[in-house]
Parts: sequence; structure tokens; C-alpha cells
Amino acid sequence: MRAARHAEDTAKASLDVVQKQLNAGQVNQLAVLNAQQTYLTAAVIRVQTEANRLSDTAALFMALGGGWPAACTTPVWRECAMGDAPAQRPEPQASAK
Repeated sequence: MRAARHAEDTAKASLDVVQKQLNAGQVNQLAVLNAQQTYLTAAVIRVQTEANRLSDTAALFMALGGGWPAACTTPVWRECAMGDAPAQRPEPQASAK
């Protein structure tokens, strides 16, 4: 995770330098766009890394007996965590006659 943060910080610093160079007329807009793309890609990777860490932490918690959502009807925890699991249907009650 530190590596992803470092990559994002480095890409942001590079973008800042390229923007200053553009303002000084030393580079063209394409250089700025490339630096922006690099920075945004690094930011997305950092977010994905954090999401994976949190997801793995939740999986470990559940594997160690930390519980399971009561409304989850699937054994695949990622489906429950991401909201893709089908909702638990209530059992029909027998009618009293």
C-alpha cells in the first residue's frame, strides 16, 4: 500500500512540474495530458489497493468467525459485501383456518 501511495505522490509531483513547464512554454499540452494520465492511473491503482486490503480484512474477519450478514443467502462473501447477492426471501407462513 505504501508503494501505491508513493507512486501516486510521485506522479502528482511530476504532473505539477509538467504544468509549470507548460506555463513557461517549455512543453506542449500533450506532455501535460500524459502526466495527468499517469497520475490518474496511479490514483486508481491506489484506490484499488486500498479496496483489496479492506476486502481481504473483511474476509479474514469472517473466516475467523466474525459473523455473516443475516440477509445474505450466498456462500460467496464478495457478493454480499458488494450488494450483488440476492436478498433472502421470507418463508411463506401457513394460513390458519
